[in-house]
Amino acid sequence: MDERIEKAFETANYMATLSNQRRIILEEFNQQLIYYINGAVFKIDSNLITYIKTVLDLGHATDVVFVDTNNSPVQIQDVQAFFDSVTEQYFLALNAYSNKYSEIKKQRRIQGLIDL
Repeated sequence: MDERIEKAFETANYMATLSNQRRIILEEFNQQLIYYINGAVFKIDSNLITYIKTVLDLGHATDVVFVDTNNSPVQIQDVQAFFDSVTEQYFLALNAYSNKYSEIKKQRRIQGLIDL
């Protein structure tokens, strides 16, 4: 096979593998952002964190009703503990995602990407 064609195939395979690895770590990140409490499911994002913080700032710290991801109302007894848990899980997931993403950016060969 011509050397240029072989090089083009290697580049195409590398790009496909890189894209696939990025997709995988993004899916892992999104899975880590799912939070369960009192039979409810919340998808942690900046809007949820901001809303919980606003509720706390308005002085509502106990027995507050939130609407979860499935549009079901759920009463949160300790809003501060809920806020602390949500933000901790968010930052742990974000740091893990950032570290994995940095590792992917450093790899220059397909085997290096696969080994991650």
